[in-house]
Amino acid sequence: MPRLPHWSEIPEALEPAEFWRLFGDQEHEQLDFKQGVSSDVAATIAAMAMTDGGLLIHGVADDRAIVGCPLSQNTREQITRRASECDVEVQVRSLRVGDQELTITAVPAVPDRIVTTPKGRLLRRRGSQSVPLRGEAMARFVAARTGRAGEDEPAAAEAVHFDIALLNATLAATGRPAVERSGVLRALADLGLAHPAPPGPPAVLRAAVVLFAADPRVFLRGAAVQLVRRIGVGPAPGPTAERAEYAGPLVPTVERCVHFIERHTRMIEAVVGLKRERLPEYPTEALREALTNALAHRDYQLLNATVDVSVWDDRIEIRSPGSLPGHVTEENIRTEHYSRNPRVMRVLKTLGVVEEYGEGVSRMFEVMDRRLMDPPRIEATPESVTVTLSNFQTVPAEDQLWLQRFQDQDLTNHEQRALVVARQEGSVTPRALRRLLPGVRVDTVIAGALRKGLLRRVGNRGGVRYVLPGTAEGGASLLPPEASGRLLEAIRRQGRLSTREAAAQLGVTLPEARRMLGGLVRAGRIRAEGRTRGLRYYPVQ
Repeated sequence: MPRLPHWSEIPEALEPAEFWRLFGDQEHEQLDFKQGVSSDVAATIAAMAMTDGGLLIHGVADDRAIVGCPLSQNTREQITRRASECDVEVQVRSLRVGDQELTITAVPAVPDRIVTTPKGRLLRRRGSQSVPLRGEAMARFVAARTGRAGEDEPAAAEAVHFDIALLNATLAATGRPAVERSGVLRALADLGLAHPAPPGPPAVLRAAVVLFAADPRVFLRGAAVQLVRRIGVGPAPGPTAERAEYAGPLVPTVERCVHFIERHTRMIEAVVGLKRERLPEYPTEALREALTNALAHRDYQLLNATVDVSVWDDRIEIRSPGSLPGHVTEENIRTEHYSRNPRVMRVLKTLGVVEEYGEGVSRMFEVMDRRLMDPPRIEATPESVTVTLSNFQTVPAEDQLWLQRFQDQDLTNHEQRALVVARQEGSVTPRALRRLLPGVRVDTVIAGALRKGLLRRVGNRGGVRYVLPGTAEGGASLLPPEASGRLLEAIRRQGRLSTREAAAQLGVTLPEARRMLGGLVRAGRIRAEGRTRGLRYYPVQ
């Protein structure tokens, strides 16, 4: 869309060629040509006021012939009367183009209230057209303009509709006493989820229904989560393994969704040391944050829209109805915070489900980063926000489980990658890290790991490398002597063992396992048969 000139930039007279260069000959959201002052001027003024404002140029025919529309007293009165019927203040002036006089009307954007046509229609500009808003689109737009959130709308709910146990748990968290069924509405009012309405009972808000109603769909048809396990990776929908719909109080609904996802994703197993440990395919904390955000920040003006969860072979997509709230964008979502539903968020903080407002998205990124997984992808449209979690693993599950022992060290992603290389290869060099982490200052990464006592420098000058604290300068394992005994016992028990199986048995790197097996061969305790991947170690009879 070409840039329109500011009101002060429009000269008093132009030649036709200059006119078309200045305004362009295509109508759009902020430009409309009128042959005169037609009956639809009011509709165009109302629509522009509800979009981004704009200019009406009177005296240009549909075929873009400049036919003229002089700014007479009658023309000015017709324009200002139609604008006043919409309660919009416009500016009007003349412009001479060649030998014709045109009239220009400047319509301001009206951001803080609702403007309708004289007949009460709510219009917005879409391209060169003034189109009406209807149904949920109208409700959402009005809510955004008036500052009224969906959670503040009334809900015709009574005490019998609420989960009293969950409500009492929330009251306890705020230091209030538990209530019986007769005290439910008063308790909701104390929590800011109902408005006192003397002399009658408090008027319940949608926020209360979302948080505590046993089945919020009775009052909000879309207050539910639709889940589907799809086979494959798309983009076509593909075969469906299972569908489910969960509706209920927000917090228990999140947990039910987490359980559905965990039933339909893998539990990764690996042996670390002598223990077999398990790791979910997706970090549970990241799932919980994504689902909580989808339900807590969705637009509850959209009565029929549900939160939708699709579990694919390679990813999980969580779609929440409504655009990003306030000034939040895809670019600043990790640093800027705006709560569309502050009543809901306040209760979730009371329950300890969220720690601080706006931290959920950052925590989701941090959890995925700790597992060395791809960061969440967030895509926003005017209708919805979709969070995608990928299951792509940059390091094997065994290494991920091994890294869990350093959780209290507050490792960066790059430091973790350095430790994994040192574990897998026996050591890590600055050159290897530069190949692995292009554009990263590897000296800072190594310095951080050294400061935390997780790497140790060995060698001099050009031969400098960094090893884990349990590795000797020559690369020999500093594992305790009983490790060889455990390994020998495992070979005798199982009949044979590969290098990878030996490493899994002891929870060590492949180089460490290879060195230990070689030592047992040289000592005549075991024998080796095969080559490379087919190499196996057998007990000596």
